[in-house]
Amino acid sequence: MVYDTNNNPHQIIEKELNENEGLHIDLGVDGMLHIERKLPFLIVYRPVGVDEKDIVIENILKNEASYLIIAREAFPNYKSLLKKLIKKFSDEFGAFLILEIWLGEKKYTPFVDSAGFNLYGPSELPETMVRFKSHLEEMSLAGLKPDVTIHHSETRNPAGSETLVERKVLKQLECLLLGLEIEPFYRDISIGSIYPLLERRLYSSFSLAFKKTVFDFVKVQTKPLFTGFQSLARREIMPEVWDIDRQLVEIDSRIKFLMLISPVNGIKAWKAFRNSGYKKAPVFHYRMIPDDPELLKRTLYNIKIEGIDDPTLNFLFREKRAETDKMLSMLMERESTDFFYGSLQLFGSVSNQLLAHAKEILKEIALADDEKKGNGDYYNAQEFAELSKQELRFLQQQWPGIDNKVVIKDTIDSMMVDKGIFYIPQKTKVLKQRAEAMIQHEIGTHVVTYYNGRNQPLKLLSSGIPGYEELQEGIAVLAEYLSGGLGAERMKVLAGRVVAVDSLINHRNFIKTFEVLTDEYRFNPRSAFFIATRVYRGGGFTKDAIYLRGFLSVLKYLKDGNSLEPLLIGKIRQSHIPVIEELISRKILKPLSIKPRYLFEPAALVKLEELKKKNKVSELINFTI
Repeated sequence: MVYDTNNNPHQIIEKELNENEGLHIDLGVDGMLHIERKLPFLIVYRPVGVDEKDIVIENILKNEASYLIIAREAFPNYKSLLKKLIKKFSDEFGAFLILEIWLGEKKYTPFVDSAGFNLYGPSELPETMVRFKSHLEEMSLAGLKPDVTIHHSETRNPAGSETLVERKVLKQLECLLLGLEIEPFYRDISIGSIYPLLERRLYSSFSLAFKKTVFDFVKVQTKPLFTGFQSLARREIMPEVWDIDRQLVEIDSRIKFLMLISPVNGIKAWKAFRNSGYKKAPVFHYRMIPDDPELLKRTLYNIKIEGIDDPTLNFLFREKRAETDKMLSMLMERESTDFFYGSLQLFGSVSNQLLAHAKEILKEIALADDEKKGNGDYYNAQEFAELSKQELRFLQQQWPGIDNKVVIKDTIDSMMVDKGIFYIPQKTKVLKQRAEAMIQHEIGTHVVTYYNGRNQPLKLLSSGIPGYEELQEGIAVLAEYLSGGLGAERMKVLAGRVVAVDSLINHRNFIKTFEVLTDEYRFNPRSAFFIATRVYRGGGFTKDAIYLRGFLSVLKYLKDGNSLEPLLIGKIRQSHIPVIEELISRKILKPLSIKPRYLFEPAALVKLEELKKKNKVSELINFTI
């Protein structure tokens, strides 16, 4: 709650401390006290008057869950109250940490290459200061190197101010007081303005360093009530967050990216290519783009992400905006070389290591997959769609909000899931032995993560955190293995896609890549054509390398002892798992609601454990399919 405490601030604060878990008290011109919930720390800033307040230092505090901003001249009136606050929480936790921050006076030139911090504390607990210094030195500050100096001193407050809490009282209350002077390296001294990119990096990096330090302190000094540094983070978020999340997802939903860059005449193009003796490059046709990408960009950049003070959410929203901007640029550049360069930015290229993996897989698969074509029974599109609907009904038992819609289209050449809807090409033929694997790839991964994300307060997890595709496709291929349907034919296609993307990157044309696939790796002409089509669509699309890259990455993740389930919480990127864990610990995100069928199957769970002992991808291939 927020109070105007001009009348009797002490009485109101003490009442709130005794009656509630937390409080937010407006102290008028004196400052502000914010304690979100019971926590073993307080961060303090004492500016000299309103006019001297540094907005960056103030925002550093406001990123934390417990802080006091108090005018230096008003502090004597609140000193006794601060001691009561310390005693309350020290009694609760067994110890308490206070960090006072102030602005240094060093003048920086525009060409500064370091960021200065002076850390003040006692000699009795040097380990906490050493850990704090180490965490500060790990900060990423837009190219500046953190320069942290430790000062063992009884004076841990700004020059000209009285100490926050006397040494004797600190010992009585089992409280550690640290002081941190931050030099104004984030300002241009010539005009006094703030470097915005450096400012944002400082907020997020410092918040992480501080929470890690507090957790290091509480692990040793307090009761074992906290499971990780994320549990010390803010939980309250601005109401504007939900509106920004909604706006970003709305724009994303209007961009049918894969649909708009996929040819509508794939079958006709194949027949024309075959009739030319494989000598005339195909001409592809695409859907009309329904929205003006430039107008969508204008709407995108009118979203006021800059006003979000939570560094984690600010970071995610900015990343999403940048990714959406690149996709819109790619739509404008469709069928040009610029499209290809945009694809490299979004999906990356092919490393030497990934290419070596792909070639090894192709070498170890004894027979070309297409030689097995026609062996076994197949489902047509309608039959496969009915099986898919049955799987969606199974998922609806876990969450009724799932749409069981499956669409058969004659203008697509490959299966895809878009915004939770499963699309199947009209001329699809699915080998019955592969049907369950394909269902778990498309529905057990792409549909499940879409609805798990949609069931979160943060809808960004349904549209996709930037860079989510690699992890998505890696899990999807894993799902094929766990369902017993990761056959030689399938692995050959995934490896062939890597070879084709590498060929594109090395400036080979469509026909040359087609020949590489057919002559060197024994793909039949039809398979080679559609692999090349996926890679050359739009002007050159490198996304298809992520299937094998993502699969290898997921295998390593699982072999390192990590669990699969957290990866299914939404459309996330593997490197963002710590961010997701933080948001869960802050109660912003919920545990996943929907699990794919294979996580209920004992045989699949056994396979999940067994794969950790496998040394090569080829050991996971079912050569009977």
